[in-house]
Amino acid sequence: MRVSTARPDMAEFKAFAALVEEHDGVEAFGEASHRDVAEDRAARYFAIYEDKLIALAVIGKEGSELAVHPDFRQQGIGYDVVTHVASTVNPMRLWSHGNLPVAAALAGKARLEPVRELRQLSKELLRSPRPESRSDVTLRPYTEADVHALVDVNARAFVDHPEQGQMVAEDVEKSGGEIQLAESDGKVVGYYWIQRDPAELYVLGVDPEWQGRGLGGWLTAHTLADLSEGGADRVMLYVEGDNIPALATYERAGFSLARSDIQYEMSS
Repeated sequence: MRVSTARPDMAEFKAFAALVEEHDGVEAFGEASHRDVAEDRAARYFAIYEDKLIALAVIGKEGSELAVHPDFRQQGIGYDVVTHVASTVNPMRLWSHGNLPVAAALAGKARLEPVRELRQLSKELLRSPRPESRSDVTLRPYTEADVHALVDVNARAFVDHPEQGQMVAEDVEKSGGEIQLAESDGKVVGYYWIQRDPAELYVLGVDPEWQGRGLGGWLTAHTLADLSEGGADRVMLYVEGDNIPALATYERAGFSLARSDIQYEMSS
Protein backbone atom coordinates (compact mmCIF):
# COMPACT_ATOMS: atom_id res chain seq x y z
CA MET A 1 0.00 0.00 0.00
CA ARG A 2 1.07 3.57 -0.69
CA VAL A 3 0.16 6.52 1.55
CA SER A 4 -0.16 10.09 0.28
CA THR A 5 -1.05 13.44 1.83
CA ALA A 6 -1.35 15.16 -1.56
CA ARG A 7 -4.65 16.45 -2.91
CA PRO A 8 -6.17 13.59 -4.93
CA ASP A 9 -6.81 13.80 -8.64
CA MET A 10 -10.30 15.21 -9.13
CA ALA A 11 -11.45 12.54 -11.57
CA GLU A 12 -10.21 9.76 -9.31
CA PHE A 13 -11.82 11.41 -6.29
CA LYS A 14 -15.19 11.71 -8.02
CA ALA A 15 -15.07 8.09 -9.19
CA PHE A 16 -14.15 6.89 -5.69
CA ALA A 17 -16.89 8.99 -4.07
CA ALA A 18 -19.48 7.71 -6.56
CA LEU A 19 -18.47 4.08 -5.99
CA VAL A 20 -18.80 4.44 -2.21
CA GLU A 21 -22.14 6.24 -2.51
CA GLU A 22 -23.55 3.56 -4.82
CA HIS A 23 -22.50 0.83 -2.37
CA ASP A 24 -23.66 2.56 0.83
CA GLY A 25 -26.73 4.35 -0.49
CA VAL A 26 -25.50 7.66 0.93
CA GLU A 27 -22.63 9.97 0.05
CA ALA A 28 -19.43 9.85 2.09
CA PHE A 29 -18.24 13.28 0.95
CA GLY A 30 -20.44 16.35 1.08
CA GLU A 31 -20.41 19.60 -0.83
CA ALA A 32 -17.56 21.09 1.21
CA SER A 33 -15.17 18.21 0.47
CA HIS A 34 -16.00 18.27 -3.24
CA ARG A 35 -15.23 22.00 -3.30
CA ASP A 36 -12.01 21.45 -1.31
CA VAL A 37 -10.72 19.04 -3.95
CA ALA A 38 -12.05 20.88 -6.99
CA GLU A 39 -10.94 24.37 -5.95
CA ASP A 40 -7.74 23.41 -4.08
CA ARG A 41 -9.02 25.05 -0.92
CA ALA A 42 -7.12 24.96 2.36
CA ALA A 43 -7.74 21.33 3.26
CA ARG A 44 -5.47 18.42 4.12
CA TYR A 45 -5.69 14.88 2.83
CA PHE A 46 -4.74 11.35 3.78
CA ALA A 47 -5.06 8.74 1.05
CA ILE A 48 -4.16 5.07 0.78
CA TYR A 49 -3.57 3.48 -2.62
CA GLU A 50 -2.91 0.03 -3.99
CA ASP A 51 -3.36 0.00 -7.74
CA LYS A 52 -6.25 2.39 -7.06
CA LEU A 53 -7.55 4.68 -4.31
CA ILE A 54 -8.81 2.49 -1.46
CA ALA A 55 -9.21 5.00 1.39
CA LEU A 56 -9.38 8.76 1.68
CA ALA A 57 -9.86 11.39 4.37
CA VAL A 58 -10.57 15.03 3.48
CA ILE A 59 -9.66 17.21 6.46
CA GLY A 60 -11.42 20.53 5.87
CA LYS A 61 -12.39 23.55 7.93
CA GLU A 62 -15.99 22.31 8.15
CA GLY A 63 -14.96 18.95 9.59
CA SER A 64 -13.39 15.79 8.24
CA GLU A 65 -14.93 13.12 6.02
CA LEU A 66 -13.53 9.74 5.11
CA ALA A 67 -14.37 6.59 3.21
CA VAL A 68 -12.90 3.14 2.60
CA HIS A 69 -13.40 1.22 -0.65
CA PRO A 70 -16.10 -1.45 -0.07
CA ASP A 71 -13.70 -4.23 -1.11
CA PHE A 72 -11.17 -3.23 1.57
CA ARG A 73 -13.34 -2.90 4.65
CA GLN A 74 -13.11 -4.94 7.85
CA GLN A 75 -9.30 -4.79 7.63
CA GLY A 76 -8.65 -1.98 10.11
CA ILE A 77 -8.03 0.60 7.39
CA GLY A 78 -10.81 2.90 8.55
CA TYR A 79 -9.43 2.89 12.09
CA ASP A 80 -5.96 3.71 10.78
CA VAL A 81 -7.34 6.65 8.80
CA VAL A 82 -9.25 7.96 11.83
CA THR A 83 -6.11 7.69 13.94
CA HIS A 84 -4.14 9.70 11.38
CA VAL A 85 -6.82 12.41 11.20
CA ALA A 86 -6.88 12.64 15.00
CA SER A 87 -3.11 13.18 15.01
CA THR A 88 -3.41 15.87 12.34
CA VAL A 89 -6.18 18.12 13.65
CA ASN A 90 -7.44 18.95 17.13
CA PRO A 91 -10.29 18.84 17.89
CA MET A 92 -10.95 16.03 15.47
CA ARG A 93 -14.52 16.27 14.12
CA LEU A 94 -15.69 13.61 11.70
CA TRP A 95 -18.93 13.53 9.71
CA SER A 96 -20.95 10.33 9.28
CA HIS A 97 -23.58 10.80 6.58
CA GLY A 98 -26.62 8.68 7.34
CA ASN A 99 -24.78 7.34 10.41
CA LEU A 100 -24.58 3.86 8.91
CA PRO A 101 -23.97 0.93 11.29
CA VAL A 102 -20.42 0.45 10.00
CA ALA A 103 -19.65 4.12 10.73
CA ALA A 104 -21.22 3.95 14.19
CA ALA A 105 -19.14 0.86 14.96
CA LEU A 106 -15.95 2.61 13.83
CA ALA A 107 -16.84 5.63 15.98
CA GLY A 108 -17.25 3.39 18.99
CA LYS A 109 -13.91 1.65 18.39
CA ALA A 110 -12.11 4.99 17.99
CA ARG A 111 -13.77 6.52 21.09
CA LEU A 112 -15.66 9.15 19.12
CA GLU A 113 -18.63 10.90 20.70
CA PRO A 114 -21.57 12.46 18.79
CA VAL A 115 -21.53 16.26 19.17
CA ARG A 116 -23.79 17.47 16.37
CA GLU A 117 -26.73 16.25 14.30
CA LEU A 118 -27.68 17.55 10.86
CA ARG A 119 -31.10 16.33 9.77
CA GLN A 120 -32.17 15.87 6.18
CA LEU A 121 -35.90 16.45 5.80
CA SER A 122 -37.98 15.79 2.71
CA LYS A 123 -41.50 16.42 1.48
CA GLU A 124 -43.55 15.31 -1.48
CA LEU A 125 -44.64 18.22 -3.65
CA LEU A 126 -48.10 18.15 -5.10
CA ARG A 127 -49.60 21.53 -5.90
CA SER A 128 -48.18 24.12 -3.51
CA PRO A 129 -50.10 27.41 -3.67
CA ARG A 130 -48.56 30.79 -2.97
CA PRO A 131 -49.21 32.22 0.49
CA GLU A 132 -51.18 35.44 0.82
CA SER A 133 -49.19 38.64 0.45
CA ARG A 134 -48.08 40.50 3.56
CA SER A 135 -48.45 44.20 4.26
CA ASP A 136 -45.14 44.40 6.12
CA VAL A 137 -42.85 42.44 3.77
CA THR A 138 -42.26 42.32 0.03
CA LEU A 139 -40.48 39.60 -1.91
CA ARG A 140 -38.18 40.17 -4.88
CA PRO A 141 -35.41 38.35 -6.78
CA TYR A 142 -31.80 38.72 -5.66
CA THR A 143 -29.35 40.63 -7.86
CA GLU A 144 -25.57 40.90 -7.68
CA ALA A 145 -25.96 44.36 -6.16
CA ASP A 146 -27.61 42.73 -3.13
CA VAL A 147 -24.67 40.53 -2.19
CA HIS A 148 -23.58 42.51 0.87
CA ALA A 149 -27.14 42.85 2.17
CA LEU A 150 -27.56 39.08 1.73
CA VAL A 151 -24.29 38.33 3.54
CA ASP A 152 -25.26 40.67 6.38
CA VAL A 153 -28.70 39.17 7.00
CA ASN A 154 -27.24 35.68 6.65
CA ALA A 155 -24.66 36.46 9.35
CA ARG A 156 -27.40 37.67 11.69
CA ALA A 157 -29.64 34.70 10.97
CA PHE A 158 -26.87 32.12 11.45
CA VAL A 159 -24.69 33.81 14.06
CA ASP A 160 -24.25 30.52 15.95
CA HIS A 161 -23.93 28.25 12.92
CA PRO A 162 -20.34 27.00 12.39
CA GLU A 163 -20.51 26.97 8.57
CA GLN A 164 -23.46 28.96 7.22
CA GLY A 165 -22.70 31.91 9.48
CA GLN A 166 -19.26 32.23 7.85
CA MET A 167 -20.61 32.80 4.33
CA VAL A 168 -18.86 35.61 2.41
CA ALA A 169 -19.71 37.37 -0.84
CA GLU A 170 -17.55 35.04 -2.95
CA ASP A 171 -19.53 32.01 -1.75
CA VAL A 172 -22.82 33.22 -3.19
CA GLU A 173 -22.01 32.93 -6.90
CA LYS A 174 -20.07 29.69 -6.41
CA SER A 175 -23.06 27.97 -4.80
CA GLY A 176 -25.44 28.71 -7.66
CA GLY A 177 -29.19 28.38 -7.32
CA GLU A 178 -31.90 31.03 -7.06
CA ILE A 179 -32.43 33.51 -4.23
CA GLN A 180 -35.45 35.59 -3.23
CA LEU A 181 -35.12 38.44 -0.72
CA ALA A 182 -37.73 39.53 1.83
CA GLU A 183 -37.64 43.29 2.43
CA SER A 184 -39.29 45.60 4.92
CA ASP A 185 -38.90 49.38 4.56
CA GLY A 186 -36.03 48.82 2.14
CA LYS A 187 -34.11 46.51 4.49
CA VAL A 188 -33.48 42.81 3.79
CA VAL A 189 -35.01 40.88 6.70
CA GLY A 190 -34.92 37.35 5.31
CA TYR A 191 -34.37 35.24 2.23
CA TYR A 192 -34.75 31.82 0.74
CA TRP A 193 -32.32 30.06 -1.58
CA ILE A 194 -33.28 27.08 -3.72
CA GLN A 195 -31.51 24.57 -5.91
CA ARG A 196 -33.38 22.88 -8.74
CA ASP A 197 -31.47 19.66 -9.47
CA PRO A 198 -32.22 18.03 -7.15
CA ALA A 199 -34.95 20.23 -5.68
CA GLU A 200 -33.65 21.61 -2.40
CA LEU A 201 -34.44 24.38 0.01
CA TYR A 202 -30.75 25.19 0.20
CA VAL A 203 -30.90 27.94 2.83
CA LEU A 204 -33.66 29.93 4.50
CA GLY A 205 -32.63 32.78 6.76
CA VAL A 206 -34.64 35.18 8.90
CA ASP A 207 -33.26 38.19 10.73
CA PRO A 208 -33.49 37.46 14.48
CA GLU A 209 -35.55 40.63 14.97
CA TRP A 210 -38.20 39.09 12.70
CA GLN A 211 -38.37 35.67 14.29
CA GLY A 212 -41.74 34.86 15.78
CA ARG A 213 -43.65 36.88 13.15
CA GLY A 214 -44.37 33.97 10.81
CA LEU A 215 -41.81 35.07 8.24
CA GLY A 216 -40.04 31.70 8.18
CA GLY A 217 -43.27 29.84 7.41
CA TRP A 218 -44.24 32.43 4.79
CA LEU A 219 -40.89 32.07 3.02
CA THR A 220 -41.11 28.28 3.23
CA ALA A 221 -44.51 28.38 1.51
CA HIS A 222 -43.04 30.52 -1.29
CA THR A 223 -40.17 28.06 -1.62
CA LEU A 224 -42.53 25.12 -2.08
CA ALA A 225 -44.58 27.07 -4.62
CA ASP A 226 -41.44 27.98 -6.62
CA LEU A 227 -40.29 24.37 -6.77
CA SER A 228 -43.68 22.84 -7.54
CA GLU A 229 -44.28 25.37 -10.31
CA GLY A 230 -40.90 24.31 -11.71
CA GLY A 231 -42.06 20.70 -11.95
CA ALA A 232 -40.35 19.20 -8.88
CA ASP A 233 -42.23 16.34 -7.21
CA ARG A 234 -40.12 16.22 -4.01
CA VAL A 235 -38.01 18.70 -2.07
CA MET A 236 -35.38 18.22 0.61
CA LEU A 237 -33.48 20.41 3.04
CA TYR A 238 -30.92 20.23 5.84
CA VAL A 239 -31.47 21.63 9.32
CA GLU A 240 -29.56 21.42 12.58
CA GLY A 241 -30.99 18.84 14.95
CA ASP A 242 -31.13 21.36 17.81
CA ASN A 243 -32.78 24.17 15.82
CA ILE A 244 -36.19 23.77 17.45
CA PRO A 245 -37.90 26.80 15.81
CA ALA A 246 -36.83 25.75 12.29
CA LEU A 247 -37.79 22.12 12.89
CA ALA A 248 -41.24 23.26 14.03
CA THR A 249 -41.65 25.44 10.93
CA TYR A 250 -40.72 22.60 8.58
CA GLU A 251 -42.88 20.08 10.42
CA ARG A 252 -45.87 22.39 10.01
CA ALA A 253 -45.03 22.60 6.29
CA GLY A 254 -45.21 18.80 6.01
CA PHE A 255 -41.53 17.83 6.01
CA SER A 256 -40.44 14.55 7.61
CA LEU A 257 -37.09 13.04 8.56
CA ALA A 258 -35.23 11.31 5.72
CA ARG A 259 -31.90 10.73 7.47
CA SER A 260 -29.55 12.07 10.12
CA ASP A 261 -25.90 13.01 9.62
CA ILE A 262 -23.85 12.83 12.81
CA GLN A 263 -20.66 14.70 13.56
CA TYR A 264 -18.37 12.84 15.94
CA GLU A 265 -15.53 14.24 18.03
CA MET A 266 -12.62 12.43 19.62
CA SER A 267 -13.29 12.03 23.33
CA SER A 268 -10.51 12.69 25.83
